[in-house]
Amino acid sequence: MNARIGQIWCWKATLCAIGATGVLAASAVLLEMRTAADDIQDRREPLRQHPAPGTPFWFEVIESFNAKYQGDTAGHIGRGGGLSLQPHVALGDSVHHRVGNIDTVVGSVTGLAWERLRGSLTVEFRNHEGHRIAVGDEVWVDLNPADQKPLATTEGSPASGATE
Repeated sequence: MNARIGQIWCWKATLCAIGATGVLAASAVLLEMRTAADDIQDRREPLRQHPAPGTPFWFEVIESFNAKYQGDTAGHIGRGGGLSLQPHVALGDSVHHRVGNIDTVVGSVTGLAWERLRGSLTVEFRNHEGHRIAVGDEVWVDLNPADQKPLATTEGSPASGATE
């Protein structure tokens, strides 16, 4: 009878050890998830800050097209990464191309897509007459242009939704 009681006690101790291991493992997983969530939140904090005016965002032209829709003009799409600050780029902002040491305005932004978690920005733009832009060229936009006045849609009339 004594041997049977010893076996039962050993069996209960083993089950308790297995249960305790499971609880410790679950606690470790929850702690790791919480730490990962805190890291993600910490990475998002700097994104609320705008870069200083005049900060260039360089990107490579990855696609060129003649016209997507009837009546549309030719354009280009470029993408770049490494953003650690929140961009403040808008439709109509200038796109620049550097040749040698000279930066030239070669187009204007017609579409934007910011991938916050990846820190990348996709820019669609149309080039101005007389400027050749090819796939593979590196161009840039100002991440926070100093002149942020709304573009006029007609003479003397501010862009729709603009307030003074």
